Amino acid sequence: MHSPAAEFRFRDDGKFNILAIGDVHERVCCNDDKTKDAMRLLKRASELRPDLAIFMGDIVSGFCEEENRMATKEELYEVLVKVSAPFTDKNIPFAVVFGNHDGQTGEGKPVLFELLKKIPHFVGSDESGAAGCGNCNVLIKSSDGKKDKFNIFLIDSGDSTLDGSGYAWVEDSQIEWYESVGNELKEKNGGNMVPALVFQHIPVCEEYDLLKETSILNPYRVKGQAEYRGKYYVKGKNCKGYLGEGPCVPAKNNGQFASWKKQGDVIAAFFGHDHLNDFVGEVDGITLGQMKCSGFHMYGDGLHQGVRMITLYENGDKKFDTKMIYYRDFFGTECRTIKGYDLLTDRWHTNFKVTLAVTGALAALTAAGTAIKFAKGRKKRKDKSR
Repeated sequence: MHSPAAEFRFRDDGKFNILAIGDVHERVCCNDDKTKDAMRLLKRASELRPDLAIFMGDIVSGFCEEENRMATKEELYEVLVKVSAPFTDKNIPFAVVFGNHDGQTGEGKPVLFELLKKIPHFVGSDESGAAGCGNCNVLIKSSDGKKDKFNIFLIDSGDSTLDGSGYAWVEDSQIEWYESVGNELKEKNGGNMVPALVFQHIPVCEEYDLLKETSILNPYRVKGQAEYRGKYYVKGKNCKGYLGEGPCVPAKNNGQFASWKKQGDVIAAFFGHDHLNDFVGEVDGITLGQMKCSGFHMYGDGLHQGVRMITLYENGDKKFDTKMIYYRDFFGTECRTIKGYDLLTDRWHTNFKVTLAVTGALAALTAAGTAIKFAKGRKKRKDKSR
């Protein structure tokens, strides 16, 4: 029988809180203002006292820019310890799902996983036998410990395709592993699926089902990615939260979402990867939720870098609540890194510039057309007066 990576229990108040931490991209050999603001955010987030914290991938950058070299194992370990310290210092268990950049540290994900295992309160396992690194599940039992109430899947969503055409996808062996774990839990649970949540870095293609096509002139539009490239989108009516960039989904839809639908256990899935997005919506009965980044060393969304809290209820019949908590919510506009013009979101002022340019071009064409009409009218009047 399969053994979960860890087991937790609902608290006596019937709640279980999961804190999802978006892309941190913390750099080695670095203690600049961007690092200080990221650590300030993580420390305040840890004061929310979640029952489990999950880093959503791209946790560390393995390149030392100051010395133009790749990081050593020791330096990578120091960063992992630093980033997880706000939680380990409070005895809060933490897990990690690897992102595409975690595989670009020069050491590889298996090395990072071994380093993580040395840190107290790390929750994880790499014994699935499936593709990727760190695929595992975590069980949340009833408060009395007698019943499996929820199951958490932690999945490595891959890196980039071998031909460089886009992002990779969750592979067949991972989907088979996910289904086998769910089926074992179902058998143990009297033939009933245990409600499950999925956490992984790269989102599924079905996020585009939450969006609708629009015109390039729409100031709120985003560019589609992968198979949706060449089109523009805005949020659909069932999509709540912020859409700041087209979801960067895999180059191929390998049927992961279809597997969730077939199995019937996944009630929600949460993703990192897209630094500007924090929208949430339901597709075919499954909630899909995005995470903004939590670090400041990469492109971001003003003071809206943040974390996502997910609250499960022991007696809620698959009920859960979720909300983003932003840097701005914790600290207002007090920030070392983001000031002045940068307080606007990246997407907002980029779209604003493009919209101004298009509007200006249309205005110029209109003015030119008016001038031509005026000149023609003037010429006709002159001709008549002769």
